[in-house]
Amino acid sequence: MRKRGSAPALRPDLEKAVLRLVGSLEAEPFAAPEQQGLLALGLGRRELGAAAAARAILLLPGDVALLPTAPHVAAERLRQLPQPFTLSSARQALGTTRRVAVPLLEHLDRIGVTERVDGDLRRVRVPTGVRG
Repeated sequence: MRKRGSAPALRPDLEKAVLRLVGSLEAEPFAAPEQQGLLALGLGRRELGAAAAARAILLLPGDVALLPTAPHVAAERLRQLPQPFTLSSARQALGTTRRVAVPLLEHLDRIGVTERVDGDLRRVRVPTGVRG
């Protein structure tokens, strides 16, 4: 029986597949494998959903699977950019593709790390209580 609010445990075979994915993302945290690469690891939609529920990965729209620490790492890199920044400059700073950058930036907007300035520009939000 799980404690309320705790993440479900992964089956051993799924845990091995997730560990292979995590290993590949540790070197390049924003090099999310495409669907074929995920399937080669044994990670279809159901498995990705289970891994995300277990908080072993961050699953973004389009089956973009990243490390759970990706938002923090992205925020640190994006803070180094001249503010506000474009999708293109964010993509370059993160060393990733548009396929990964778009859902990641949308996620960062939703969780309050970044915010849209206009249709093309975003900026990293200053944490509450911090003055620049």
